[in-house]
Amino acid sequence: MTKNASWFWVAALFVSSLALVDIRSRYLLLFAHEQRLMSQKDALHVEWGRLLLEQGTLAEHRRVDRIARRKLDMVMPDPRRIVLLYTRPKRIP
Repeated sequence: MTKNASWFWVAALFVSSLALVDIRSRYLLLFAHEQRLMSQKDALHVEWGRLLLEQGTLAEHRRVDRIARRKLDMVMPDPRRIVLLYTRPKRIP
């Protein structure tokens, strides 16, 4: 092997090792970004579940109100006719 060929292979090895370091660095940055996105996805999934439960609860109240108004002819009383009664709690011996 000639001296020029040896220098060529040393330079090629050096350049490829620098490229390997660069690629590894980019991989680690992308992996960290992916982990943050996965964590955010999980948090959004949990929030979505909570919102679905809340929607179901609110829809149930609306359904009961609608049935009470349509089938039972119930209405909200006039606020001036509402009487609040306050009682004292019983003492437990």
